[in-house]
Amino acid sequence: MRCLKVCGSDDRMDCAVMFYDPINTLPKMCATCGFPDLDHIPQPYFLVKSRTMSPNEMAMAENGHFFVRDRVRRVLELFAPGECEFHQTCFRGTAQQTPWMLAVPKNQVATAKVDPAIRRCKTCGEPSSAHPGSQFMECLFAREAEHHVLKSATWGSCVNGWGQWISRDLFLSVRLFHLLKKLRVKGFDEATCGTRTKPNKDETVWVAECLRVLESQGIPLRPAGTMSDEDGKWFREFLNGHSRDLPDKLDIKLIEKRLRFKLPKAYVEFIEKVGPLSFENVDDEEGFAVEILSPEDLDTGGYRAGALEADDDETNAVDGVMFATTGHGDCFCFDVQKGKKEYAIYLYKHELNCFEPYAENFAACIRRFTAVASSRL
Repeated sequence: MRCLKVCGSDDRMDCAVMFYDPINTLPKMCATCGFPDLDHIPQPYFLVKSRTMSPNEMAMAENGHFFVRDRVRRVLELFAPGECEFHQTCFRGTAQQTPWMLAVPKNQVATAKVDPAIRRCKTCGEPSSAHPGSQFMECLFAREAEHHVLKSATWGSCVNGWGQWISRDLFLSVRLFHLLKKLRVKGFDEATCGTRTKPNKDETVWVAECLRVLESQGIPLRPAGTMSDEDGKWFREFLNGHSRDLPDKLDIKLIEKRLRFKLPKAYVEFIEKVGPLSFENVDDEEGFAVEILSPEDLDTGGYRAGALEADDDETNAVDGVMFATTGHGDCFCFDVQKGKKEYAIYLYKHELNCFEPYAENFAACIRRFTAVASSRL
């Protein structure tokens, strides 16, 4: 089967900041140089709580592993049986389980040879560094395999040493990748700087057959709906606890007429009862501040579908209206799709010029903001 390399957001659930700051410590494999045991799975396996509230169904993890929600786990068990081990995860520092499973590929593949000039440990033989861009000398993987899910046995690191960061790659078969895309699974993409890999005739037939099997098995072909009962209940309690007397009553219908789109119900309730509000240290990141804007201050032009001219199709497909700003140039947008009372929330990352799914709806977004953050009227 043809394979492709998979990538995702570097804001990983098992890292404190980004991929270079893991919260699950690995034991030493080598007593001499301290090289870690990359195949060890810490138990319990901890995740940062605020990041687990993403609406995605798949996400990258450390060391060539990945996270999945239940629907994707069921798909993998059906069409790639026995190729992954699944481990329950917990919120950091607790025994409370998260809705995410850690998927650990059982099959590995050597992908490259490291420059022999790099200094190696005399005991374990591991190089002191293995930077994929400058210290890999030969490609060993032709992107064909007998498995749907693989991780690289070859690891990569910072050019200055694996002590700063270390990683391994994740590969999926082309057919499985496109099956997941057909199922509208978000949180992953093909790692490529060129043209994306399209399925050939046989792969397309396989995907179509899998969709028929999923339907017969009762496995949903689309992600869950936009507003859960749990989010709705939490949001009502939040509004009751933060409501205040506002000086001016907004004419929402007049504002919607001027904006030329209907504001989501949850946002309207928030603005009418709470008003503009700021949140600090969002997603457990110190200094990450978010300010909810009033309807008069929404940006209804700069983030609409196609306006960003991004490199990825998913970003270009988001019809964004900016409703919240941050202190570092990023912002939050509604994806104003027609026919929906609530809109999915996307985080726009200005340095990458891309959208990342953030929450299923405005209520879930506020809930994620307050998971760790403090609020300020």
